[in-house]
Amino acid sequence: MKYVITERQQRILEKTINEQFDSERLYPKEEIIRLLKGAPRELKHIAKNLPSIPCENDNGVKTICTKIPETIHVYLTGRY
Repeated sequence: MKYVITERQQRILEKTINEQFDSERLYPKEEIIRLLKGAPRELKHIAKNLPSIPCENDNGVKTICTKIPETIHVYLTGRY
């Protein structure tokens, strides 16, 4: 069977496949909470208990970041 996908779909697929979970990576906490609004209840419970870590983004703006568990990473990459 042969599938035809667009270039955009191919880039998304390659990014998803190549992205590995890194337990030390910091993510913007507000963005993670926003992305998990439609998630199952169990994941929302995990999101409520995420640590708040002060950090700076690439533009030097201070913000709140967090480290996420692998369960949330799997959900966000569409493999849940």
